[in-house]
Amino acid sequence: MKSAFFKPIDAISWVLQVGGVIALAFMALTVSYDALMRYIIAAPTSWSLEINSFLVVYLALMTAADVERRGEHIGITLLRDNMSPRGKRVLTFIVSIVGISLCAILTWRGWLMTHDAWIYNERVSSAFGTPNWIPYAMLPIGFTMLGLQFFLNLFRPQRDNQDGAPAVV
Repeated sequence: MKSAFFKPIDAISWVLQVGGVIALAFMALTVSYDALMRYIIAAPTSWSLEINSFLVVYLALMTAADVERRGEHIGITLLRDNMSPRGKRVLTFIVSIVGISLCAILTWRGWLMTHDAWIYNERVSSAFGTPNWIPYAMLPIGFTMLGLQFFLNLFRPQRDNQDGAPAVV
């Protein structure tokens, strides 16, 4: 039962993480290309900064759920390491509830921003003119997935070894 609910959310998180790997590779190429064009040929690109700014947002928001799934977020474990197994479960519960709450608020506000940008046809003031709803949509998608991972943390078995310690506590 649990795995039927875990698998689709984990799979979507993994796909977003793969997108992050592709985005990072693309950013390395385009920043290098832009630097070459700027300093060797004296003809910088007009699109590289804008696209890479959006990809930084993608990397921060869209990959957070998979990082949480794997327990690799930065965490301070001094308190957790000295707790009993029951205390660790309680701490995981508290942190997960706080994480779910924060993600719910940011998802809701992100959808409002995205909706307004769509309705008013807001665009980035640049030559590229990207519609603002595209980067804004990363907020609700990323925080929805992160919130779902926090929710799944409530049901995941506790991992006590160093390599698999949950990052939320």
